[in-house]
Amino acid sequence: MLITPKFETVAELFFAQGKELEKITDGAFAGGSSMAIYQDGELALDIWQGQAKPGQDWQSNTSSVIFSCTKGLTSIVANQLIERGLLDPEQRVAYYWPEFAALGKSEVPVKWLLQHRAGLSAVRRDLTLDEFLDGHTVVDELAAQEPLWAPGTGYQYHAGTFGHLVGEVVRRITGQTIGQYFAEHIAGPLNADAWIGLPADKLGQVAPLITDGKRASGNPLPGTPNYWIEKAMTFGSAFTAEVAGEGTGFNDPRVLQSEFAGAGGVASAKALAKIYSACVTETDGVRLLSDETLREASTITVTGPTVWGEPGPWPNRGLGFMLDTPGFRDMISPTSFGHDGLGGQIAFGDFGYRVGVAYTSSYIHSGPEEQDWQQAAIREVKRILAQ
Repeated sequence: MLITPKFETVAELFFAQGKELEKITDGAFAGGSSMAIYQDGELALDIWQGQAKPGQDWQSNTSSVIFSCTKGLTSIVANQLIERGLLDPEQRVAYYWPEFAALGKSEVPVKWLLQHRAGLSAVRRDLTLDEFLDGHTVVDELAAQEPLWAPGTGYQYHAGTFGHLVGEVVRRITGQTIGQYFAEHIAGPLNADAWIGLPADKLGQVAPLITDGKRASGNPLPGTPNYWIEKAMTFGSAFTAEVAGEGTGFNDPRVLQSEFAGAGGVASAKALAKIYSACVTETDGVRLLSDETLREASTITVTGPTVWGEPGPWPNRGLGFMLDTPGFRDMISPTSFGHDGLGGQIAFGDFGYRVGVAYTSSYIHSGPEEQDWQQAAIREVKRILAQ
């Protein structure tokens, strides 16, 4: 482990949370967690606790499903293509992906995909897991279907479809799937343990997810707001509200190996912190995005009430990234950008402070407090850097 004096209190808080989890689970296996910070291109904190599997201690390179933190990685890819002049966020999606123009979507610009304003937060047809995994059905359905609301008139979190939509645009431009592009241009140059589509030979270093057993379907009536909110992640019968079981859901090796660029990425905290560090400053000789690109990407373009009416507060969003939302989803400052993930994950960078920060856990909390532990740790980082 590495704990620099500057971040000692962060480490103390992190390990105290591990002891609290032991009390909550009353001795039952509760997995593990990790946290890492890079500052000015150098590793400043690399800590972990618990076990990846029963009898197997967590390590620096232990990886786990990072859920919607994957959207942050997908957004790094999109903004890198924007910086390279290969992707224009103002251009129509159909310019790159002609089939997308069907049923009222011909004028939808790329930026609306990144801003959750495309009206495609869920696939209308119920899909099986096999259909979800086949590599084309989700994309085909999204291209062919009528939007759930008039695109551009409001936003609604595209919980599952975000990665399919952005990923298909990436494929049309580069000829590579988003997982291939991410591996070659983002994770590979940094030798980072992070994947959108896990290689089979890396399955052994993944910590299986453990849930608190409190997530369940609300059995909403078809067509209601809650129906579309739940279906945004389940895709019909492809997944369940329980998220993961033994070898099922996000513990299914087939799901881990699929390129689920909205919510299925796998990474270690150290790798995520390193990737975000390379976005904001040269790290191991690599710089992924410029300050100019990051200023554009971290300008608040989406906030406030959603189409389906979830109660606030609501996170601020930019061009794909979740942004600092003080008091609700804290990062570090207005120059922070990244994404959180279901159950208590977060990963982000800050180009003012030149830091990359990540917190991952294989124990998935639920309910309104699910992000509290990582938020307590992040607010301590925020306090330290502000001094």
